[in-house]
Order: sequence, then structure tokens, then C-alpha cells
Amino acid sequence: MSLLVNENIEGVRFARVLEAEWRRLWKRRPVRLMALTAPAASLVSAKYLLSQNALLDPALPEYATAGNVPVLALAEMLVTAFSGMMLVLAGLTVTEEYRGGQLRMGMLRAVSLTRIMAAKWLACLSFVLIQLALYFLSSVVIGRFGFPNPASYPLFYEAGTVSYAQGIFYDLAYYGLAALALAVLLTVFFWIATIGRSSTAALGTGIGFLLLSYAAPTLLNYFRPLLDAGVYMRMYFLSLLMIEWEGLAATLANLHGLAVWNFGVLAGYAILFGGMTAWAWKRRDSFE
Repeated sequence: MSLLVNENIEGVRFARVLEAEWRRLWKRRPVRLMALTAPAASLVSAKYLLSQNALLDPALPEYATAGNVPVLALAEMLVTAFSGMMLVLAGLTVTEEYRGGQLRMGMLRAVSLTRIMAAKWLACLSFVLIQLALYFLSSVVIGRFGFPNPASYPLFYEAGTVSYAQGIFYDLAYYGLAALALAVLLTVFFWIATIGRSSTAALGTGIGFLLLSYAAPTLLNYFRPLLDAGVYMRMYFLSLLMIEWEGLAATLANLHGLAVWNFGVLAGYAILFGGMTAWAWKRRDSFE
């Protein structure tokens, strides 16, 4: 009997499982509502940036121009709207379906829980990346028509000045790093959703992880005078949240050699939490 099940499991192509999970994802009303997040959030960020411009020196990198609006707008929303979106997706697609028995139906379709989970992760990541792309396009349009467009503007961490055209390539690199950081954070949230006994518990644990990721670097700041600048920055960017918030620009500027360090931290999170999630579902495959 087990051999027959294994043959059937191999017979179900992963592409079909992924397609089924993508369709299942869009059947959820909260997901369809979240599809409106990108344009709405970009408008909110633009309004905030315009209000901040009135208080800032145009020579500062924080001053919003047509070229840097996509980066400044994402920095405001990456750790809030996008992180929250992924936490909700993980809770809906993993914890709620497993505890409600829907995931166990996959066994009757001769599909292993591990394969279903991989398909769910890819479906959720695809949804978030589409939102990220829409957010970028919305921010580019808003920046072009709603903000000043100087001949050049400064980048963060004294990485030089760029023109509008050069700045777009910088923005694309920033969004590429953001996509990588979001994929890693989604891996963390999938592990949290896997061990959560309910959607509410998973949501609370996820929020707790985000708060801890913010509190630890804040506490570290009190010891900054005692630490070498390079050591402090590396300890600071052990936090996944801080990498999302400030570490992407620091990576592009290679501040204190942080490019390799931040990629290593992201890889560490991905391997640790991805490995624990895969192990948990393989164990459930063995017992269910």
C-alpha cells in the first residue's frame, strides 16, 4: 500500500500542485483584498514623503525626488505592509488549512505534505513579488509626476550621486534585495505557521518575532559607544527586520563591508528556518 502511495505521489507533477495552490490562494477573500495593497500603500507613502520634504534639506538623501521615491516609499512599507501581508498569508495558507484538516486532504490526492508546503510557499512568494512589482511601478509613476526631478541626487551612506536614469537602476537593485529579504522572511513565517496551533497563535508569534527583531537592535544602541563601528553594524544587522529597514541601502553601499555579511545573515535565516520547516513537514508525512 505504501509503495502504491509513493508511486502516486511521484505521479503528481509539482507544477500541477503549484497551480492548484495558486488558485486556492486567490479563492480567499482576504487575499483578493490584499491585491489592492500596492497602489494604495504607494499613495500613502507618497503623501508622507511630501510632508517630510517640507522639513528636510534638499541636499539630504532622505529628501524625496522623482528618482528615489521608489526606494524611500518601500523603506516605509517593507517592514509594515509587506511583512504584515506575508504573515497573514502564512497563517491563512498553512496554520488554518492544516488545523482545519484541509491539508490532510492532500494525502488522499496522493500528494505529500512537504510538496504541498513547497507549493504554498512559492504561491505566496509569487503573490508578494507581484505586489512588490506593482508597488515599484506605482512609485515610479508617482515620483515622476508628483516630486521634484533634479539633475542629480545623493544616495544613502555617501554612496555618491546619480541622475534619474542611473537612479532607476539603483532602485531596481534595491527592489531585488528587498525581494530576497521578503523571501527569507516568508520562510520564517512559514515555520511559525507550521508550529502554530491556531491562526491567532501564529499571528501573535509572528508579531512577537517582528517586535523582538526591532527591540534587540534598539537595546544594542545603548552599548554603541563601547563597540567598534564595524562590530556594532554587524550585530545590528543580525536582525532580519533591520536588514529590511536599513540594511538594503547599506548592502548596496557596502558600508563597513556589510554586503557579504548581510547576504550571509539572510542565508543563515533561510537555511535554519527552511530546514526546520522541511523537517517538520517530513515528520508529519511519516505519521499521517
